[in-house]
Amino acid sequence: MLSVTIEFNSILEEEAIDPQHATTKIVVVIPTLNECKAVGKVVGGVKHVMADYNCTVLIIDGHSTDGTDQIAKEKGATVIYQRGKGYGDALKTGFLYARKQLKAKVLVMLDADLTYHPKHIPALVAPILKDEADMVVGDRFAGMQKGAMPFVNRFGNKMLSLVAKLALGLNVYDTQSGMRAFKSTLLDRMKLEAVGMPLAMEMLAEAHDADARIREVPISYLPRVGETKLHPIKDGGRILGTTVRLMFDIRPLLFFGSIGAVLGIMGLLLHSLTLPTELAHLVFPYLFISGATLLFGFGFILVVIKSLRKRK
Repeated sequence: MLSVTIEFNSILEEEAIDPQHATTKIVVVIPTLNECKAVGKVVGGVKHVMADYNCTVLIIDGHSTDGTDQIAKEKGATVIYQRGKGYGDALKTGFLYARKQLKAKVLVMLDADLTYHPKHIPALVAPILKDEADMVVGDRFAGMQKGAMPFVNRFGNKMLSLVAKLALGLNVYDTQSGMRAFKSTLLDRMKLEAVGMPLAMEMLAEAHDADARIREVPISYLPRVGETKLHPIKDGGRILGTTVRLMFDIRPLLFFGSIGAVLGIMGLLLHSLTLPTELAHLVFPYLFISGATLLFGFGFILVVIKSLRKRK
C-alpha cells in the first residue's frame, strides 16, 4: 500500500502538459462503488494534471456505503448516482450526463482504485484534440508494475485481445483497458448494450465498425487499492459471449462462414467414412455440405444488407 501511495503521489509533482485546445470541454468519467481509500487521490491527481484544461471530473457512484461520494465531492468532483447496476451501466450513465449536461467534447474513462495514472490523460486526449484519432486506448502492458495484474488476469486479457483480433478485426493490444479517451460524437455511431465489463470490448468493436480512428498509447498500471470487483472467470465468459454477439452483428460472413466451414468439413469426413447404412452414407454428408453452403450464402446476404445500410 505504501509503495503505491508514494509512487502515485509523485504524479502530483509533475508539471501538467500545456494544452493546445484549452477551451475544449473534457470530462473524466469515473465509476465508483466503495472506493473511499483511493477516490480522493484519484480525483486530486486528475484535477492537478488537467489544471490547464477545461476539464470536469465526473463520478458515477453506485450508492457507496463508505463515504466515497462525499470524499469525491470534497475534492471538487461532480457526483451523480447510478440507477442501474454494473460497470458498463455506470459508464454509459456518465457518458450521457457528460454529453448532455456538461457539453463534453472529449470523454475520458478512468478507474477509482489507483491502478491508472492520471498523468497519462494528456497523452490520451492529445491525438483527439489534434484530430488525429477518434478513440485512444491506454496499453497497460507497456508499463505493467509487478503485482498489478495476476497471471490468470494477464493471460485472460491477452487471449481476449487475440480473439477480438481474429473475430472482430480489432488491432488493439489491450482491448480490456479501462483507461481510454474518445470524441463524444462517437457515441452517435456506437450501439452500446453491455451493462458490465464487456462494455470495453463492445466500445472498441462498435467504434471499429463505424470506421473510427483508434490508436493506442503506453500507460502505467499499478496494483489496485481496495477490494477488487472483477471476477475473472465469470466476467471473462461474459466478454467472450459479447464477442460472439458482436461477431454476429458486425462480421456476419465470418460468423456464419465459420459455422458453415465446420459443417462442410464434417460432411466431407462423413462422406469418406463407411457408415452402417448406405442411406446414411448418401444423405448425411450432403445435408452437412448443403447446410454449410446455405450458411455461407446467408452470411453474404447479411454483409450486402449491412453495406447498403451504411451507404444510406
